[in-house]
Amino acid sequence: MSTNAPHDALFKSVFEQPEHAAAELQHVLPAEMVAAIDWRTLVLEPGSFVDEELAGQHTDLLFSAQAGERVLVYVLFEHQSTLDTSMPLRLLRYMVRIWTRQLESRPKQPLPLIVPALLAQVPGGWTAPRRFSAMFSAQAQELGKAVLPEFAYAVDDLHHTTDEGLRSRALPVEATLALWAMRDARDRAALLGHLGGWADLLEALARSTGGQDALAVLLRYIASTSGDLQLAEFRDILGGRAPTAEAISMTIAEILQSQYFAKRRAEEQAEALDAMREMLFVLLAARDVPVDEVGRARVLACACVETLKTWHDRATRAARLEDVFAE
Repeated sequence: MSTNAPHDALFKSVFEQPEHAAAELQHVLPAEMVAAIDWRTLVLEPGSFVDEELAGQHTDLLFSAQAGERVLVYVLFEHQSTLDTSMPLRLLRYMVRIWTRQLESRPKQPLPLIVPALLAQVPGGWTAPRRFSAMFSAQAQELGKAVLPEFAYAVDDLHHTTDEGLRSRALPVEATLALWAMRDARDRAALLGHLGGWADLLEALARSTGGQDALAVLLRYIASTSGDLQLAEFRDILGGRAPTAEAISMTIAEILQSQYFAKRRAEEQAEALDAMREMLFVLLAARDVPVDEVGRARVLACACVETLKTWHDRATRAARLEDVFAE
């Protein structure tokens, strides 16, 4: 699975599983829709319909199911920190893309119903319009009611969901913990304040089949999203109530720390190479040695410290650029 952000990794690892998606959708969709869909037939459809430039803010999944006939359920995860007030228009754009693809693959069949749903973690709660017509003035709605496209989308507003509310949904453990992390990860105080209350589910996940991998994804998401949080703090707060989860959190912390230092070393080496290349150009300019585009490209492409040191030494005596690059 290829993802471009910790949000994608957690959302998709959990909700690409139809049984997890079904449990979440049965909570958030209108009751009549829940009753009509045969949830045993829910399957994941391929592809993403999110605008490329917004991939860091939105993640999506498309499912199909039977409800007397084939219907599509489109789930968008809004993981940016600011409210997108144009969401009805954005969802309509994505829905049109889905219909277009369906028309291309099934040109002689009627277009399927698309049921849009939004999973939102915006601080302050989801206050954007939930109906497409709400984006128009009251006068335009009245004047255009015979021609104006109209639809509503369901919203799971995590900001206004309590721990008790999450537990009462009777979702699989992995999905429940994912929603908790999505809700609290940006707020360090909330995350640590609620952590102790999730010790039992964290331990249950860690001890379940495949649960350690799922917990690792969850912890990576939390560490990547919460900024200055140290996973070592988990151990102190859990206080022995989730020993398997604590041990995994410490292992993940060590891996993340190792990755951080490796990244810093790579960045420092890159900065040093940039400085050496720039100094080489300064030395050549001081000796009035012209540097053509080919020569400049060769210097900029060099990633060997020893070679750059050799070129520096030669540049202090060079009359021509060829003197620097001489074999």
